[in-house]
Amino acid sequence: MIKKRTTQVFLGLMALAFCKTGIESLLHPQAVMVNVGIVLDNTSALSSMRAIYGGMHFVFGCFCLYGLIKDYKTALVLIILYTAGFVIGRVSGLLADGAPNQFVMTWLVTEFVSGAIALILLLWNKKEELR
Repeated sequence: MIKKRTTQVFLGLMALAFCKTGIESLLHPQAVMVNVGIVLDNTSALSSMRAIYGGMHFVFGCFCLYGLIKDYKTALVLIILYTAGFVIGRVSGLLADGAPNQFVMTWLVTEFVSGAIALILLLWNKKEELR
C-alpha cells in the first residue's frame, strides 16, 4: 500500500507541475521565456511556445492524473522519457555551449531527480508485482 500511495503522490505532484507550466505557457508564453532570455517576437514563436510548453505540458499533466488513478506504469514511463530527453538536451548544451543561467541549471537538477524518482518507483512497483 505504501508503494502505491508514494507513486500516487509523486504522480500528483508531477501532474501539478506539468499543468502549472502548461497553463502559464498557454496564457502568457512570453512570461515563461523571460527566465531564459528568449523573446517571442512573432505569432509563429508564440504559437510554438503555446503548443510545446502550453498544450503538451498540460496534456502530460492530465495523463499523470490518469496514471494516478488507472495506469501508473505508463505515466511513470512518460515522465522517464520526458526527463531523459530534457537532461540529454541540457547536458549536451552544457558540454557544447558552457554553463547556462541558474534557472536552467535548477531545471536540469529537477528533471534529473524527477526522472530518477520515476524510474525508482517503476522498478520498485515492478519488483512487488513479481512476488
